Amino acid sequence: MNRHTGRLTVTEGTGSILRLAMAGAEGPSGIFIDRLGPVAR
Repeated sequence: MNRHTGRLTVTEGTGSILRLAMAGAEGPSGIFIDRLGPVAR
């Protein structure tokens, strides 16, 4: 999609997704998040 010009490694790009997926039912919901944490809307 980006002709291999992305700025993040695969690990950096998927870290926040994995953290949310593994958070369980008690984890956060309805938020925007990037690899550094929650993002203001």
